[in-house]
Amino acid sequence: MDEKQERVIFYKDVYDIPSIDDFNVEFKINDTTVYTKNNQLIVECIKTIDSIDSLLEIKRYTRPDLLVVQGILCYFTGHLFTIYELKKGEHQIVENGINPSKNIECTIFSLEGMDHSKDLNLLLEKFKDKRFKTLIITLLDRWRKALYMVAESEVNTYHDEAILTHFHILELLVSCYYNDFKVEANEEIKSFLTLFSSEILNLSGKAREDTINNKFRILKEVLINDEASISTKINYFLKRHSMLDDQTYSFINKIVKIRNSIAHGRMSYKEKLIWPLPPFFNISSVDTQTIISQVQILTARAIAAHLGLDSWKEAWGFIHNTLPPSDEVLMNFIKNPDEHQKITGTDLIEGTYKNITVESLVDYYIDNRSKFSLTELGQVLSKPLIEVPINEENSIPLFLASVLLSDSDKEELSSISKNNVELVHKYDWYGYSNIKDIVHYFDYYDIEVKWLYSWIEDGGHIEARRS
Repeated sequence: MDEKQERVIFYKDVYDIPSIDDFNVEFKINDTTVYTKNNQLIVECIKTIDSIDSLLEIKRYTRPDLLVVQGILCYFTGHLFTIYELKKGEHQIVENGINPSKNIECTIFSLEGMDHSKDLNLLLEKFKDKRFKTLIITLLDRWRKALYMVAESEVNTYHDEAILTHFHILELLVSCYYNDFKVEANEEIKSFLTLFSSEILNLSGKAREDTINNKFRILKEVLINDEASISTKINYFLKRHSMLDDQTYSFINKIVKIRNSIAHGRMSYKEKLIWPLPPFFNISSVDTQTIISQVQILTARAIAAHLGLDSWKEAWGFIHNTLPPSDEVLMNFIKNPDEHQKITGTDLIEGTYKNITVESLVDYYIDNRSKFSLTELGQVLSKPLIEVPINEENSIPLFLASVLLSDSDKEELSSISKNNVELVHKYDWYGYSNIKDIVHYFDYYDIEVKWLYSWIEDGGHIEARRS
């Protein structure tokens, strides 16, 4: 039988680049060369195809490398790259040993004045190790697909699925550390039992060893069980990379609950909806837009931490600073009047005390009205509302608080809150499309804002704009 015949094909794609400022890239991966020119992305490939395949089959040969390239570009830029931005393509048969692709002398990746070349070089080096290659490609592809689902969402259509995709990234990452977790946990248990049997039980020799071994099996079953929870695994990973604190711990608990609701099919009917109207009921009942933005940056930084990259440090630092305190911190603050005396109104605007802000307190009230009353919320928020005059800069944190507390039974607090609402509406500081949307927003969470409703019903919002 004759030897299998093959042909060498040169393939070139030209893509439109998303709206990115100062984007310049040059690198090579496998048989694929990537570079920017005249505000376009050029992808060139050399592939050997079977003689029975037509030239169009080259797309099947080049697609795996192309998807890897798009994952890399998407990850480092935070912008979506897909096959759908293709502007033109060409291919030709070339002689074996001839490569018309651009000669890449060094790896370059700059974006908006930031140089990511070092991180890209590290990533490309890890691709050469078979132990890491498939995992890295999967992580970057999942991250890109989550961005795609968000971009394609009409009114949060695919937000549930995007959250699950980001969660899959965390599951993949933490699985790499589970053996380390078990080893470390076992060592801690044995260390405790050694100390306990020696110092408390005063055992030694074989008696001590037998006690340690017998109790170790029991404690291991009680403390670790056969499989640690996903929260435990994620928190262990984050701790290993110096990313775990009370705020992050609370955030992980939150997204695990959301993930469980989505994955396990929680019932999702809602009698009341707000604009923009969704085409489907979302299983997750939280503000998915905010959650996705947060978990997107978390997973991006988690990937970088695992790979030893510097990418996404600043973005995660910013997102981390916006995470609310844990429920325990907020509830202790609300229920403890002595703590209120330690802070000023400005502290709650800026979050300088335990990262507690007006916004986090209002959000916590909306989600936990059965745990404390509007009166208690008013006691906490009286300082920022009374001490800090509302203006355009601080209107966003103070506005929703003022809407709620316009119904306060405390005359001074109610009066200031009403005045704040009128000023925000008059000067259009908050940026809502219609003041009625604020009533509907609270109604969506089964909260009645009586004064605001009456004020709109009586035409007060119209008079405020005229004055």
